[in-house]
Amino acid sequence: MKKNSKKKKLMAAAAALALIAAISGTFAWITAQDQRINRAESAAVNDDSVVLKEQWEPMPLVAGTEAKKEVSVSNTGNASVFVRISYEEVLKHLTEKGDVKYDPATTTNAKYTYVANDTGLGKHMPVNANAASMFSDGYKIVPTAQVTGLTAQDSNVKLLAKGGKVVDPLTGSISNNLETKIVHEYYTDPANNTLNPGDPGYNATLNKYQAMTCDINVTNENSSNDGKDWNFTVSNVEYGYYKDGYKHTVANWAKSTLPDEAGAASGNALLGTNGVRYSVDYNYTNTAAGLGAGFTIPGPTPATVADQKPIASTTNYGLQADTTGLGKNHIRVGYGADITDVATLANSKWVYNEEDGWFYYTVPLKSGETTPDLLKKLVFESALGVEYTNASFDLVVKMEAVQATKDALTDSAGWNLGNGAAPTGDTAAIVTKLVAGI
Repeated sequence: MKKNSKKKKLMAAAAALALIAAISGTFAWITAQDQRINRAESAAVNDDSVVLKEQWEPMPLVAGTEAKKEVSVSNTGNASVFVRISYEEVLKHLTEKGDVKYDPATTTNAKYTYVANDTGLGKHMPVNANAASMFSDGYKIVPTAQVTGLTAQDSNVKLLAKGGKVVDPLTGSISNNLETKIVHEYYTDPANNTLNPGDPGYNATLNKYQAMTCDINVTNENSSNDGKDWNFTVSNVEYGYYKDGYKHTVANWAKSTLPDEAGAASGNALLGTNGVRYSVDYNYTNTAAGLGAGFTIPGPTPATVADQKPIASTTNYGLQADTTGLGKNHIRVGYGADITDVATLANSKWVYNEEDGWFYYTVPLKSGETTPDLLKKLVFESALGVEYTNASFDLVVKMEAVQATKDALTDSAGWNLGNGAAPTGDTAAIVTKLVAGI
């Protein structure tokens, strides 16, 4: 967002409105916008006095959890404004929705080759093995010389063994409690380059491992009770991976009337741009480092299904990205108590307009006032399944404010409600309600 206006510019612009109208017949409406990204501008006059207020307590995207997300709008300026809020969503998820494949190294890219800061878009990505927990649980690496069956293509594969022979001190009977696992160490941190698990200074959490499967047979116990000293043969070696890695599903609930973060009239606020918003780095461009090279950002799609249209605060309502991308709807929003519907349009409430995808505050927001919370929380339902494996979700809450003047609602330099014609339907009812509060 370009933050190049000052409050004295705002006052000067407001004082000049009557003169502008007399000269040209067209107002330069005082406008503002803001966005918050959770993982959370202007037209004629850029003004930062109308802002989103938020209390965001990030939580991992874990089934059965909630993240506090209280969102309201505050007007610290000296002019009353109309305000509205909507969403842009960015969901990064596995292309095959959590399905795991196992194949030998001869299958193209089944064995993962490490790439720093790999986005994983459109390429096979490894199923990660938690070798650090294996080592802490007593597993040790079997020396390579004691393992046969691995080919040159299976370099950096580690056979892990725990236990071995157990001799009963009373009866002298011998039992076998050997456990084995196999992993592909696809990244070795420089700090561990010359070390092995158990060596002083070795940090197992720094290296990265790919899950594998194979058949393992003991060929020689070498007169040792410790399984790591035995000889093994492995066969049917396969690497675990997520086919085609990751992709993005995005949604824009409402067309933005103000320029996006890059200054373009794209109909988006942050989609299609990259930068930093309130200390959150984002890249929503159609590049390899963003949403994917050539990614097509869809146009605005207002939520129209009942599950996504809040009419009360007692139910957690759905979002669009996981419904579209995963065929599920387990990332949800808990709304505040101050929700109304178009038929009622009570004062000082939020109302959702399914005709354009915006949530409108039903009265002008005066100087020094703050709206009640529209949102209260993000909910990750306990029904989250494998489709959400390794997923990340950004909910961009975007806000637009416009001078609390009747014509600013329908003027092409304002919110342009009605798109150049008289508003109809729910939009007309909301316009009438807003104008009545001036």
